[in-house]
Amino acid sequence: MHATRSLRPTSQICNVIGSLAIRVPIPAALTALIFALLSVRAYASPDVPMCIAEAPNASSAPIDRSPWRGPMCGPYFNAFAVAEVQPLKTRAIEAYREAGEQILAANYEGARLQLDLALQGLPRISDRIALQIARLELLRNRPERAAEFFREASDSPHESVRVEAEFGRALALLRSNDPGADQALYDLLVTYPSVPDATELLFEHAQSLMRRSRYGEAMQVMHTVRVDYPGTRTAAWAESELARLNARGHDTPTISDEERVRRARHLVRTGPLDEAKGTIRELLDSPLSGTLHAEVHYLAGRLARDEGRWLAAESYLRTAQLFPIEDVAKAQHIEDRASDMAETVGARDPKRARLQLANLRLGRSDASIPTNRIVDMVRVASAAGLHEEVDGLLIALSKRAAAPSARLFEAAMAAVGTGGEGLIIGLLQPIAKRPGSRLRTAAIYHLARAHERAQRPAQAALFFARARAEAALVGDDYYALWASNGLMRMEQGAPNPAEEGLSNPEDQAVPRPPRTSNRTLAKQLQPIGERHLNSYPWIARAVDLLRLGERDAATAELFEAYLSWREALGKPVARAGLNCVARSDGRPQETIASDVRAARLDLSDDDRRTLSMVAATLGDMGTAGGFAGPGFIETLPRAYEWLVVPAARRYGLDPNLLLAVMRVESAYQKHIVSYAGAVGLMQIMPRTGQLIAHTLGHDDFTPADLLDPDLNLEFAAWYLTSLIQRFDGHLPLAIAAYNGGPHNVRRWIQEGAADAPLDVLLERIPYTQTHRYVRKVLVHYEAYRKQRELAMPQLSVHLPEPRIDPLAF
Repeated sequence: MHATRSLRPTSQICNVIGSLAIRVPIPAALTALIFALLSVRAYASPDVPMCIAEAPNASSAPIDRSPWRGPMCGPYFNAFAVAEVQPLKTRAIEAYREAGEQILAANYEGARLQLDLALQGLPRISDRIALQIARLELLRNRPERAAEFFREASDSPHESVRVEAEFGRALALLRSNDPGADQALYDLLVTYPSVPDATELLFEHAQSLMRRSRYGEAMQVMHTVRVDYPGTRTAAWAESELARLNARGHDTPTISDEERVRRARHLVRTGPLDEAKGTIRELLDSPLSGTLHAEVHYLAGRLARDEGRWLAAESYLRTAQLFPIEDVAKAQHIEDRASDMAETVGARDPKRARLQLANLRLGRSDASIPTNRIVDMVRVASAAGLHEEVDGLLIALSKRAAAPSARLFEAAMAAVGTGGEGLIIGLLQPIAKRPGSRLRTAAIYHLARAHERAQRPAQAALFFARARAEAALVGDDYYALWASNGLMRMEQGAPNPAEEGLSNPEDQAVPRPPRTSNRTLAKQLQPIGERHLNSYPWIARAVDLLRLGERDAATAELFEAYLSWREALGKPVARAGLNCVARSDGRPQETIASDVRAARLDLSDDDRRTLSMVAATLGDMGTAGGFAGPGFIETLPRAYEWLVVPAARRYGLDPNLLLAVMRVESAYQKHIVSYAGAVGLMQIMPRTGQLIAHTLGHDDFTPADLLDPDLNLEFAAWYLTSLIQRFDGHLPLAIAAYNGGPHNVRRWIQEGAADAPLDVLLERIPYTQTHRYVRKVLVHYEAYRKQRELAMPQLSVHLPEPRIDPLAF
């Protein structure tokens, strides 16, 4: 990946402006802020009347059809000829396009005049045009005028436009030294506590205060930036500026012990992790108060846990408990984490296991112990390698014919690696014979595996074939995959796990599908937009944007229409878009009049089919699938393949794996935000995104950038590749780690029997979501490969050797 990336604003005009701009640390999703930090300075000129307003009076003079030019009006423009033959909207569309050309030619004043014409002729998208004018005014170093247009754009019916306009207005007020700028910034940060570009706003705030000679306040803002936003370019600037001011005799703030610990907490949370580790080491040797020492040891324990250093993690956490912790919830959290680490450290300790078994038995015979407790005892004894104890417990369970299948299966899986294979087969056979049992296919597959481990290949092959047939009968693609994998292993031997998930030489870059003309798509949408103008104004807006050539913006409008339709159905999408990223919360609930709701429910099947088709043509398979229904998604469209293939190839990853993960993570919805805060197509958590950005040198990253499909896929491709490498090429473990966290996967390995195989580990993943997630991704991965007539790679059933993970995320 390159150290810098191109901006991806929704507007073609903004793309042109971006191509002229000096690269600055502003996220692509916040294009309202793009020009705030530009060092480009346009030539100055006073406001002038529009060229048409200065035209000769047609009623008092013959029409002169030659080009004319009003005072300081930019390029020559034959206004009367255009006015006679073109309707207002057509002139507005041409003016909008011409504005892009004028910007490319560095004629910003001419571009502004063309945008004014567009603003008059395209009232339905006046908010988006106002946003472009505001950006252009920032480029022209006229923040006062920019603030006016940002305010106008903030009345947009589109949520993301409103958010960008609010950000832009605060920025413009700061740049213009407006008396209300401080309050506007405060209000913005209260409304959007996770505003992605907070550091850049604070940078502008400090600059504004310094221009007004309010040095004390400016230094306090810089101090806040270096403490609360470490590791950012703005923090580096703040440190440098404070040093400069200190050298000039200003009394700059010093960092207190509490602030040093707070800074360390932010570094652990957002990176860079190397700096976090160095800071923690320094603080561990510093004379801090008891409460601060507790926090530092907790942070050290968290880093050790993420690296897989379980004993060190427990030691740090137990040390933290020696200091006073006033927050009861925090104290309980540290105790829980310490207990988890103690369990992981001692899982394979025979002495500790025997003590646990005695506590679970409570002096009772095997026959009188409840089934659930025996299963727990099998788990404890097996992890510690207590063969005799495990076998005795399995014999006790085998005598309980009425025991639930789920408990028997759980005990069999816990015993693998320690218990006798014959006894494990004895537990699985009754489950495999029970008709209608949801575990029947799983039991047949694991009977095959037990025979394989017992060196009985003929019986193993027989049961693998039976498991595949049973899986096909009940539609269980997961066990069909593993059964086929077993048969392949019987024929070809054990695979090389390093090949799992790697790209294929025949995978070539896939160009974007042929584009249907914007005019054709607009024509298809126009009748729907006119019928539903009041209930779905976004559709008519999409029509206008398509006529301007703004396909990405049109796609965003169709997504907003989809969200409104879902809400009318009573199935709202709780979190999506820039607003949710900035708020770290769900979409604000708006009261909808009953007649509007009823009108939204009147969207016909034919209308939804058309909307789905147009969205798919525009490349937004998420919105297309939303309007079309589950049947569309289940066809497994190769969504965003023109971005998927290059990203996957760059890191040696199979593109089909990225597509499978995308299907499970977001169902191809690029705007979606999960309840946990994961963003975009590949549902990357903001912290993970920040740590990936540090690793790849993206100094200007913010979580809002994850709404950009290109960057989201790029980060996911790098991260999946790193997980495959960190788990020695074992694809199922990398998939589990993508969802459940790599440190948890290492814990699950450590807490099982030393000789337990990989497919058994997948059965006992304690997180229900991750347990299902691995199955879905593997099944979809196989299906996507079949689309390209590629066989599923053979998967290893052996677990990797445990080792420290220095990447630690």
